[in-house]
Amino acid sequence: MNDWLIDIELVLVYVVLLIALVFMAGSALRSFRLRDKSQDVVNNIPVTKIGYATLALLIVCLALTFLLGSSQPLALNGERYTSTFWLKAADMFIYTSLILILIAAGAVIYGMSGLSRKSGTEKKRNVQTEKA
Repeated sequence: MNDWLIDIELVLVYVVLLIALVFMAGSALRSFRLRDKSQDVVNNIPVTKIGYATLALLIVCLALTFLLGSSQPLALNGERYTSTFWLKAADMFIYTSLILILIAAGAVIYGMSGLSRKSGTEKKRNVQTEKA
């Protein structure tokens, strides 16, 4: 196969990735700038706090998994890969995605379990104690 086709494909992948990152950063900045104080809490849910906490969790998780990632050389298809940065980056993305999926699944289970809100009997008790 021609090497120039592979080079063109790699350049195209890098260009598309760069465009996607620019649009992602632009839309994130735009949404944070256009948000007003009335959108901080929606239906008694602290939307802004959740957004910032999620962003902080992502950044911390990416940093920790990069630092703790393995830099041991890999042998794939008869070639040795020894680039410390790319080995750590691959571990970072794999472990971060697994951690965030587990956290999301735990949040869904917690939300569906009813532990995150008062049950009907507890609400009635609270209403009765407030009247008394």
